[in-house]
Amino acid sequence: YQNSTNPQQGWGLFGQISFSDGNPNVLEASGYLGVGGSSFLPGRELDRWGLAYFRYNLSSDLIGGLSAIGITEFGDEQGIEAFYNMALTPWFRVTADIQYLDPVRQDRDEAVLLGLRSQVKF
Repeated sequence: YQNSTNPQQGWGLFGQISFSDGNPNVLEASGYLGVGGSSFLPGRELDRWGLAYFRYNLSSDLIGGLSAIGITEFGDEQGIEAFYNMALTPWFRVTADIQYLDPVRQDRDEAVLLGLRSQVKF
């Protein structure tokens, strides 16, 4: 979608999906799907936001090989990420993000990760 009165405003879908036979690859499938765009806040046309889901499916050959030697705590990984990128000036940006992660190690707890980064354009 693009705003006809301001072409810099709008949103879009993005994603990627990949498949393999899982031998010798670590993953049989992986992918992400998301939506993002320019800010929905008035006067913040240079700001950006996004929300995405991702998933990594481990190779059944890998999981079977690990199980054969007694390692059974590995499985698929998935999560969700949201971010807001604020343009403090046209050349300086700050991004805050939050991620929820269901990790590949099934013996580990799910996690919520918070992040903050900056970018200088010159």
